[in-house]
Amino acid sequence: LGLCPEGCAKELVESYRWVGNAAGGESCVLGGRWVVNASGGLESKGHPIGATGLAQCAELCWQLRGECGKRQAPGRGGAAPTPTVAMQHNFGIGGAAVVTVYRRLSTGGGATARPAAAADGKRATASRPARESVEASKLAAAAAAGGKAKSKAKGSKL
Repeated sequence: LGLCPEGCAKELVESYRWVGNAAGGESCVLGGRWVVNASGGLESKGHPIGATGLAQCAELCWQLRGECGKRQAPGRGGAAPTPTVAMQHNFGIGGAAVVTVYRRLSTGGGATARPAAAADGKRATASRPARESVEASKLAAAAAAGGKAKSKAKGSKL
């Protein structure tokens, strides 16, 4: 993932510290930057195999919305009330590997926004990063299956 230089993972892990939040909870922070397993990790949920990815997704969305109470991770450097970016990774049966990056949407006042309705009243389409994430997932699945795939995302760097 590139969180530290090659060969320096031990030092990164040993750099952990506990950081308090406004609700009286604490988060484990690595390298002074990355909050790790604010929910207690998958084992704290019983590691439900089929629901693991969904549990991670839900937790990260709640973190970005600031809805985690004592589990709430601080924003960048503790200066922001909630994180603006979150990353999920998971390895599964058969060698499946997924990395997803989430970004908080803002309404301008710092509050998170949910998908809005388009002017015609229909549900708005996904943002470009979300579309690219779906494209990346399709490409990764095709590559894992030994197939060939091409990105359809406009301007995609995949």
